[in-house]
Amino acid sequence: DEVLELSKPTEGFLCALSTNNFGIEFLNFTISDYQSKKTIFEVGKDNPTPQDIAVDFSALGEDMYRKIKYTFSEDVLRLPLIQTSLIFSVGSVPLDGFRMIERHYFRDQLVKSFDFTFGFCIPGSTNTWDSVYSLPPLSEELMNDMIEHPYETKSDSFYFVNDRLIMHNKASYRYIREVAQAKKSYEDKFGAKGAKAGVKAPSKDWEEGDVAEPLPGDADAKAVADAKEAVRAAGAPAKGAK
Repeated sequence: DEVLELSKPTEGFLCALSTNNFGIEFLNFTISDYQSKKTIFEVGKDNPTPQDIAVDFSALGEDMYRKIKYTFSEDVLRLPLIQTSLIFSVGSVPLDGFRMIERHYFRDQLVKSFDFTFGFCIPGSTNTWDSVYSLPPLSEELMNDMIEHPYETKSDSFYFVNDRLIMHNKASYRYIREVAQAKKSYEDKFGAKGAKAGVKAPSKDWEEGDVAEPLPGDADAKAVADAKEAVRAAGAPAKGAK
């Protein structure tokens, strides 16, 4: 939990690439407007790399591949509800207590912090984690500053298994303005396709200092619980679950 006390981005990476010895691989990531279900951003291993994402060459060697620059619509800052979908695979050993902590900063000031746990993953499985983020509102002044100063908004993403840090990625962000009453910039890229329905939206009255938290879909949580119980009952890891 030491990373929850960080007040600015780390100077470097807190673990090596080789620390990920669980075979975790991110396959697809989507950000959507929860209400309209329109896709705002998507990147996938088997899809062409979108123009909205680029390697940050300020890092050297293998670290350059875990330091990424993103271009997002300003809607990512303004929408009250954002839905994300992450598809990832795991290696040949069970994965328990898979946790992500993500810290977002603007000019070394903490803006948002996310902390959630996926739980148990069956060996050799591909998993989908759907979440809805009810975001604390940002001031108009802060959002304008973030838009006017590209790539000065930064994040550290920390991934843990059983409280041990196994992955650390960095990102910086550029936000583009949307014209009122006009087609959104992302509609030409992704059309009308959107996030899956069925994930409940959280209800919360925000107060100063609150941290955004994701809410997993009930179906995903039940599937993980059922799979975990099946593995325990069998006394051996199941393979190829999906």
